[in-house]
Amino acid sequence: MLPDSPSVDQNVDMILQSLQESLGARKYQNWFGGSTKLELNSSELTVQVPGPYLVKWIQQQFGAEFQRIVAHIVGPSASIRYEVGQEVSLSEIPKDVQNEAQPVAGHSRTTAEPKVARKRKFGRRARTLSEFVIGPCNELAMAALHQVVAEPGSVGALYLHSNVGNGKSHLLEAMRLRLRKENPQLQILLLTAEQFTNYFTQALSAKTLPSFRQKFRSVDILMVDDVDFLDGKKGIQDEFLHTLKQFEDGHRQIVVTANRHPRLLGRMSEELISRFVSGLVCRLENPDTETREEIVRRHTLRQQSKFPEPTIQYIASRFKNNGRELEGAVNILGTWGQMTKKTVTVSVAQRLLSRLERDCMRIIRLADVETAVCSLFGVDEESLKSKSRKQSIAQPRMLAMYLARTLTETPYSEIGQYFGGRNHSTVMSAERKIADQLSEKGTVRVSTETWELQDLVETLKDRILAG
Repeated sequence: MLPDSPSVDQNVDMILQSLQESLGARKYQNWFGGSTKLELNSSELTVQVPGPYLVKWIQQQFGAEFQRIVAHIVGPSASIRYEVGQEVSLSEIPKDVQNEAQPVAGHSRTTAEPKVARKRKFGRRARTLSEFVIGPCNELAMAALHQVVAEPGSVGALYLHSNVGNGKSHLLEAMRLRLRKENPQLQILLLTAEQFTNYFTQALSAKTLPSFRQKFRSVDILMVDDVDFLDGKKGIQDEFLHTLKQFEDGHRQIVVTANRHPRLLGRMSEELISRFVSGLVCRLENPDTETREEIVRRHTLRQQSKFPEPTIQYIASRFKNNGRELEGAVNILGTWGQMTKKTVTVSVAQRLLSRLERDCMRIIRLADVETAVCSLFGVDEESLKSKSRKQSIAQPRMLAMYLARTLTETPYSEIGQYFGGRNHSTVMSAERKIADQLSEKGTVRVSTETWELQDLVETLKDRILAG
C-alpha cells in the first residue's frame, strides 16, 4: 500500500524548513519568520508579504532559491505568486513588555530586615527592534535595516531620514543591539554627528589626528545620528568623506540618519551627497492611523496602563505628526489613571490633552515659509524678495507664496507686501500656477536635481511644520 501523500500543511512546513536550512536561521527569521505568510493551493504557492518594497526585496534576494525549493517539494509545475497584505504589518508586542504590563498584586507593608540598597540605574532604556512598530510608513527602512543586520556591508551607506520624532535614533540603537547579538565579533560604534565633530576638533587642537582616525576608521560598523549637523561645516565634511571612502573600500558598513534627504542638505559637499545617494536612502514617513494606534498601545503597556479602545483611537486621531507626541499623550493619561485608579475614557482624554494639543499646534509665520524655501533652493532672502524674474528666483518665490496661502491665514495683500511689495493679484497668480503644476504632476529643478513638484511641496511643508 502506497503511503499517503503529504498534506497541504505538511508541504508548507517542509517548504519553510527547507528555506530555513538553505538561508540559515538568522536570514530566515529576518525575512520569513515574522509577518510573511505562505498559502498552498494545489500547485500554486501564495506568499503574503506586508508591503510592496518587501515583495521586490524578497524576489530579488531569495526568488531563485525559493522557486527551487517549492518545485522540489510540490512538483515541477509549481508556481509562486506574491501578494501584498491588506492590513498594516505590525510587529508583535515583545514578551518582556507584555510581562511588564501585568498588574502587580497588592500587599501589606511589613517591617523587614534592612537590606543593602541597590544602586539605581538612571537613563533611558535602549529599545529593541521588536518594540518598533512597523507599518507602511517605514517598511522600506525596516527591510533595509534587516538586510544590514543579516549582511553588514551589503548595501553601501544606509541613509535614514525623516521628520523629528519618527524613530530614527530608536532604530539606530535597536540596530546596534541586534548587530551585537547576531555578530558579536564585529566592532560597532554609534555616536551623533555633533560628537564626531567634537572629537575631530579636540584631535585637531591636540594634534592627535592619527589616533582619531584610527579610532573611527578601524571599526566594522559606524553609525552616526543627525548627520545633517555637518551641513555647512566644510572641514568636518572632508574628514567624514575620507572616513566614508575607507569604509566603502573595505566593504564595511556605515549607517547615518538625518532630518532631510541628502539632496536637501544645501551646504553639504557634492561628493559626500553623491556617496549618500549611491547607497540606500530610506525615508520614514509620518505614521498612518493604524500605526499610530499601535504606537499608543505599546506605550500604554510600558506605562502598565490599560486604555479602552475608543480612547486609543481618539489619541491616534488627534496627534498625527510623530511618535513623540503620542508618547507624551500616553504619559499624561497613564499618570492620571494610576493616580486616580479610574478608567481613562475619551471624555477624560479630551479634557486632559487639550493643553497638550494647544502646545503641539504650531503657528506658521511668513518668515518660517521664507526660511524653509531659501534654505532648500540655496537663495538668500533679499533675492527672493527682489524684482528678479530669473527662473532660479521666480520659482522659489511662487512656491513661497503658494505655501504661505496654504499654511497660514494671511491675506493675499499681506503676502504680496512681505515678498517684495507685490500686489494681491501677483500672489493669486502664483498660487494658481503652482496648483496647476501640481495637478499636471510637474517637476522643478533644485540645484542639479529634478524633483517631482508634489514631493518638493510635501518636503517643504514637513520642514515648516517641524520648525
